[in-house]
Amino acid sequence: MLCAVLLLIGLAAAAMVAWPKIRWAAQDATSEPAGPSAAPVPERSPQTLEGALTLQLVAGEITGPQYRHAMSTLAARDAERNPLEVPPDCIPPEAA
Repeated sequence: MLCAVLLLIGLAAAAMVAWPKIRWAAQDATSEPAGPSAAPVPERSPQTLEGALTLQLVAGEITGPQYRHAMSTLAARDAERNPLEVPPDCIPPEAA
């Protein structure tokens, strides 16, 4: 019984703390959309080729298979330009 009372008190306190944020969100949702007086939001352009491909995929300019093919081509090019160096086996001579 004590746990239930403490739980209800905790929920009530959380609701009181969150209530102003909930009310502001509701007011923002019901307010009229900003007209032409609102400042335009600049579009962010992708900084990498992977970002550009992702943007094209999300915008529907390329299909999933086209995206995967382009990404595999990028991965192959990256592997050729910057190969990974595999460290030698670290097996001690006594264990061999």
